[in-house]
Amino acid sequence: MIKKNKTSGLFGLYRYGLKYYRQLNFIGGNILRKRIKVSLPKLIKDLLNEDLIYFELKMERLCNLIVQEMGYDQTLRLHEKIVNDKKANVYFNLNSRNTSFFKDMLEESEENLETEYFRRLLSTYVNLHPSIRERVIKKRLFLEIETAIKNSIEIKIAVNKEIYNVIPLEILRDSKTNYNLLKVKNNEEVFLYKIKNIEILKI
Repeated sequence: MIKKNKTSGLFGLYRYGLKYYRQLNFIGGNILRKRIKVSLPKLIKDLLNEDLIYFELKMERLCNLIVQEMGYDQTLRLHEKIVNDKKANVYFNLNSRNTSFFKDMLEESEENLETEYFRRLLSTYVNLHPSIRERVIKKRLFLEIETAIKNSIEIKIAVNKEIYNVIPLEILRDSKTNYNLLKVKNNEEVFLYKIKNIEILKI
């Protein structure tokens, strides 16, 4: 008589097969999102938190936008210049798109350690002026606005769910927050809107 152990049969195949595929970050033909944990100077995390509050984003969304837009950029070891600062951990999952390209990003960076890659990337991002950081995470929106400004065309926008037909005039820096404002003309009147609140509906 053959004695069955607890891993025999379908249960055993499921238990160990699932564990094996999880280790490969691959289940059912879909790439699982890569988990990231990186220790940073607290100052860097505090600056990231400022963007989280202003843009009303979660850390995972913000970090994925940074990876998407700056993942192939040349970065600096700015975090190494911050000495005698407490450390703080940042946790997030790369989305499927960034997970797919991350290996190539890492090779392009010539960085051997994943954690060091993310330290350099995030420290380079927070070293940018807030108005430039906003351009990084809202790249497509800025391109559309700048095209409309250049061509002096009317666009349809939503601002806090209110719809307006406006002619964008120029992008300005908000002296209070250091993020960006859009100056527009609407029926001969001029208005300023925070770019973070703008959604372009039609160009």
